Amino acid sequence: MKLKLTRRRFAQLMIASTAVTGLGYLGKNTYAQTSSMIYGVRADRQAGGLVLQSLNLATQKIEDIATVSIELGEQLNSLTYLAANTFLLTINPIRTGKKENDPSRLVTVVMGQISSSVSIPELKKEEILQSVLVTNDGSVIGLVHKKDKKSATLVNIDVKTGTISTIDKIKLSKDERFDNLAQSNEIIYTTTLGLQGDTSLRQLDLTKGQVSQGVQLKIDGTVWNSGFSSLASASGDIIYGLGNKRYNTPNNLYTINVSTGAMTLLQQWDVVKITTNVSSLMGNVGGIFNLL
Repeated sequence: MKLKLTRRRFAQLMIASTAVTGLGYLGKNTYAQTSSMIYGVRADRQAGGLVLQSLNLATQKIEDIATVSIELGEQLNSLTYLAANTFLLTINPIRTGKKENDPSRLVTVVMGQISSSVSIPELKKEEILQSVLVTNDGSVIGLVHKKDKKSATLVNIDVKTGTISTIDKIKLSKDERFDNLAQSNEIIYTTTLGLQGDTSLRQLDLTKGQVSQGVQLKIDGTVWNSGFSSLASASGDIIYGLGNKRYNTPNNLYTINVSTGAMTLLQQWDVVKITTNVSSLMGNVGGIFNLL
């Protein structure tokens, strides 16, 4: 059931990335898998909650492709493109909310079909799963945070059962705030925030179990100190970042040079999470389909 929101509550939902309970499909189109396509989610009071959008980077055309109804007490923490017009949403209960004792869930959304969900039994009440990434080899990984976001653990995710397991080779320092995941070529990237918000890009080597020192992110030569709402995978020497300078809205879409840390503004985009279909373009989606 869609809820009527007050202006104040709607603003709160935008900040919290909102809650998700169901999918409304717009039209019967399918969307071509091209490297220029990127997807995002924005809050929309008239639509009753969230709107899933596609952005064609070649034409800068933004299109609404689905609506997602919302319910008080849950929040959306990640958006991930799985394969073939299939998206994975990570939903966690809001602490002190009506559903605070409910388990976190993985919701699989196939365009034009009814969504399905599984609970994540291993998550503790004080933990949330976010920054879910489909890697080029078809595996699904994510970051589990304490709700105070002061520590993070990298995990493998079974999309079919909701089971998560710690990736023991990667030890993330509890003295740093790790957030977001993306991949460029075969390298997985994450971000860390310093005490003043200065944001660095770090490499995760899952084979060797190493976390690199990374590079400081800058835009027009100025240190970026605002973190990101979301990262998304790309190919070559770039990944995408969604964010804006502190206290500024709406979000902007940037490219990030993974070698130098230089950021380039692409365009303004009023969404809260982004994802791309890069892993499916790499041709390694068979393992994902076996999980669905």
